[in-house]
Amino acid sequence: MEHSNLLRVKSLIFKAKIVQPWPSDIVGEVLITCSKISFLGDVDAKTGELVGADLDIKGLNLTGKILIFPEGRGSTVGSNVLYGLARNGLAPKLIGTCKTESITISGAIFGGIPMVSSIDEAVFEEIKNGDVLKAHIKGDYALLEKTEKSNYLRKSQST
Repeated sequence: MEHSNLLRVKSLIFKAKIVQPWPSDIVGEVLITCSKISFLGDVDAKTGELVGADLDIKGLNLTGKILIFPEGRGSTVGSNVLYGLARNGLAPKLIGTCKTESITISGAIFGGIPMVSSIDEAVFEEIKNGDVLKAHIKGDYALLEKTEKSNYLRKSQST
């Protein structure tokens, strides 16, 4: 049997440490930045829009996205902002960071926002804004897998 028309695509998967677990697979569009984020000052708490002057994703909205950034920065009040975003339905679907820090962790936990950390920094080279990731828990760690955007769009349009 000839398979000349068969295209094999290597799956792109990042392993991460679970900070705040979730019950089932999460699939969503990515919002990613190489900048550290302070939820107090960089995020409009009333809209979920990123407003920090030094952010390369300024003007974009984190609501319902898989938000990936190196680590949080800034005031401890940032955890309250993150909690408020969750309470008002404006939180990201999932937060992913390379380094753990207490402000983002406490905001995610209090807000019930799924979160992972210890993502390899290669994520910034391989994943772009608008890509679609599927996040699932496998034992004591999480996997973030890049998936086809067309599959995600078909599923989200049918629900």
